[in-house]
Amino acid sequence: MQDQTTSTPGEAVLTAASDFAAQAKLSREQIRSQNKADLQAIINNQDLGDDQKQEAVSTMVSMADLTEKESAAELLLEAKGFENVIVNLTGETADVVVPEADLTDAKRAQIEDIVKRKTGIAPENIVITPLNESEEELVNKDESLETSVDIDDDTTVNP
Repeated sequence: MQDQTTSTPGEAVLTAASDFAAQAKLSREQIRSQNKADLQAIINNQDLGDDQKQEAVSTMVSMADLTEKESAAELLLEAKGFENVIVNLTGETADVVVPEADLTDAKRAQIEDIVKRKTGIAPENIVITPLNESEEELVNKDESLETSVDIDDDTTVNP
């Protein structure tokens, strides 16, 4: 069997829900760190006006608020038994990824309640997605999506 050790530092092989959650959270943090650095550069730029700097400060405060709410929701969800959960807030919506394949209505309601309390987002704007496929199935699905979008040559679209 071929050695699957990677030579690139930081490269991870996802093997389970916990690895998926850890990688997703790491990616989210890396993107936010870069965004924060970009905003900090705007704030420190002597050539920009106060309005632009204030907008950058406001954006940083909003990012910090979102991060805090996501973390609070994830922490409480994990305390209630939903391990390896990911909460992503965008505007007035929340996406929650949980590793459980079969979520009962009671569990869904519990997740919605926790996310609503910790983030202020209305239940109708909370999307809960069970991570119910293995990594291999996800990879195969991704590969098939890339090749399965065939358009019938005989199909015409009338303007």
